[in-house]
Amino acid sequence: MIGGSRDRTALVVAAALLLVLAGCGTGPSTGGTASVQSASPTCVSRVTADCSAYTYSSPGRGTVVVTAPKSTGGNNREFFWAPGGPSGPDLTVCARFEDGSGSDQQGVVLRLEHFAGGRVAAVTVTRNVWAGAFDVFNYHVWNTRADPGKPFIQFGSTVIPVLPVAPAVYPLHLCARTLSDRVEFVVWTDGQARPAWGSTTQGGAATIPAAAPSNGQGGWFAGHLRPGTSMTYDDLSVDGTVAAGLP
Repeated sequence: MIGGSRDRTALVVAAALLLVLAGCGTGPSTGGTASVQSASPTCVSRVTADCSAYTYSSPGRGTVVVTAPKSTGGNNREFFWAPGGPSGPDLTVCARFEDGSGSDQQGVVLRLEHFAGGRVAAVTVTRNVWAGAFDVFNYHVWNTRADPGKPFIQFGSTVIPVLPVAPAVYPLHLCARTLSDRVEFVVWTDGQARPAWGSTTQGGAATIPAAAPSNGQGGWFAGHLRPGTSMTYDDLSVDGTVAAGLP
């Protein structure tokens, strides 16, 4: 439940088991299956592994269903992305979180770098799940090759006053982007117009730490699914292009 140091004990236990489900970086794949859309290797990284990995299906372009097997753990967190997606210093990544329940956590991944062995570094914007405060969005820098005991650091959060604290609102749209040393996002519900960047009621921004990656791909975050449950992402796009070749 990403929220700074509050779940540090559970994270250290999970991170001690840090594994990679499949790699799409400079090293060979360590497992996984081929994309149902492109036959390319799946691009999934277990950034904090906890028991069994999630499974993925892509019933249509820009849609992914993430499922937690009954043997998964509550602190599992993963990134997924399209292998052929664009890379650059400043991309815009969007998603519609169709459904979820409980502590299911969704988000987007920016400046994603992947390395040999499936290790990754990235910036994320994720919906908060700590203490059931679903109107909060958090910013993190990840680096799973530097210190496995501390794979992420939080560098800010934003409260969205137009969303209820609980329960989590579905469906929910989110777009996030980087601009030099800044990350920003906007969120909106079905039937609402997409807010303008810089909105103070439906978005937020933070300064990216100097240690964060400066370039990379766009992707998505899935975490904390309860065993035996699923959640659906759709309208997945990077720089306005619907993502293809997803897991």
